[in-house]
Amino acid sequence: MNDAIHQSRVLKALTKDRHIRLSSLDASPLWDGVRRGHPHLDPDACACLTELLSATALLQGRTVFAERLQLLVKGSGRAKAVVADSWPDGTIRGVLDLGDPGAQDWIAAPGLLQVMRSNVAGQPYIGNLELVEGGIQVQVEHYLQSSEQIQASLTLWCDPGTGEAGGLLVEPLPDCPPARLARLVQAIEGLEVVPYWERTAEFLAAWVAQGEGTDDLVATDLYYRCRCTREALLETLRRFSEAQKADLFQDEGPLEVRCDYCGTRYPISRADLLTGEA
Repeated sequence: MNDAIHQSRVLKALTKDRHIRLSSLDASPLWDGVRRGHPHLDPDACACLTELLSATALLQGRTVFAERLQLLVKGSGRAKAVVADSWPDGTIRGVLDLGDPGAQDWIAAPGLLQVMRSNVAGQPYIGNLELVEGGIQVQVEHYLQSSEQIQASLTLWCDPGTGEAGGLLVEPLPDCPPARLARLVQAIEGLEVVPYWERTAEFLAAWVAQGEGTDDLVATDLYYRCRCTREALLETLRRFSEAQKADLFQDEGPLEVRCDYCGTRYPISRADLLTGEA
């Protein structure tokens, strides 16, 4: 997979009046990576997955990509489960399991949103919230308000016909004056008149600043690609109990294991699990 084809960028900035912090993203390259990596999904399903990838990248930008962040949505809609996995080195990947084809919405309650963070020391944090009514952006806003006590606005978009996609996370700081907050709300509501193709990360920062200007805090490149390797898979399988290994190899011949994230298939034999054991 050519990384350059699937390279996106998260731009984190602060308005010069020091009242609003924002992160913006042009996620169209992520959409292309999703379409190529999951050819069995239709465009609408790819749009749902791309929106979760965008939300994950924008959330991870709040910590300047200092940790691994995974979002998992399990619901009762057309998507049974959606996972996005973003790493500090800019690698991002995702997977979607189809659910009820007759459901009206892709994300629907009852269900849960699970947020999993791992810092540089590998110490995990896992938080679970019941789904509320609404799509991915509503779930993430609810998480920020309930779990991190942050009032923030998340806007996500993905056109299943063109693949034009992106996101904007806006966080008014505690000393933001009411008049400035009102202008911010107008700007967010007015974004609907801006065509998707025009919503570059730089344009979104200027749109939120409304003439105040911004100071860029950090810009991080993202690459839609998988991290699976045959060696990592073997290491995981070798930790299985003997009973589990016997269950895997009930039939003669190699076992074929498929990566859910990228679809790569790895043939694994019983002898492979013995190699490297001491």
